Amino acid sequence: MLLIRRLKGLKRFLESKKGFTLIEIIITMAIIGIVSAIAIPNFSKWKEKHEIDGQAQKVYFDLMLARTTAVKSNNNVRVTFNLVANTYKIHEDSNDNGVEDGGENLKNAVLENNVQFAYNVGISDTDGNTVTSAVSFGGAQVVVFDSRGQASSSGSVLLLHLNDIGISDGRARLISVLQATGGVDYWKYSAADNPPWK
Repeated sequence: MLLIRRLKGLKRFLESKKGFTLIEIIITMAIIGIVSAIAIPNFSKWKEKHEIDGQAQKVYFDLMLARTTAVKSNNNVRVTFNLVANTYKIHEDSNDNGVEDGGENLKNAVLENNVQFAYNVGISDTDGNTVTSAVSFGGAQVVVFDSRGQASSSGSVLLLHLNDIGISDGRARLISVLQATGGVDYWKYSAADNPPWK
């Protein structure tokens, strides 16, 4: 009995002449198009912001790890940046010869998601100095943490999303290192604020 009722309901549904008119379909498609045109660019900007944040935090935590490892192991730890390849490596230099010898801990890292070591002309660092290199520790692209946690030189690492290079500093990220303490700080750029690094 139940099966017969279900079959009758299915028959009525299939015989129904009701449907959507062409105007209703066009209006629905127009609404979907408008919502997509608004949502997709906003999603892309949101995604790029999270990509730059994620990569900047990775560099920040790796510098913190290098400092902590130097203190814990009582060895110098070198962090060397390659601006062309957008990579860096952390090298525990147990014999303090500046060379990667067998048995010494080494970590290689690559910037991902279109994030690069980069800066736009005219931007200043957290001290108000004009930036001349995306990575600079006393003019070099290497920072060494010693067994007391101090850094070989104060400096900074600037990161930009590929889509912001030459266009905007709005999503710029900076990681700074203080020589005397080896302290590592994470900064976000905001042109609306003075000073702009928060």
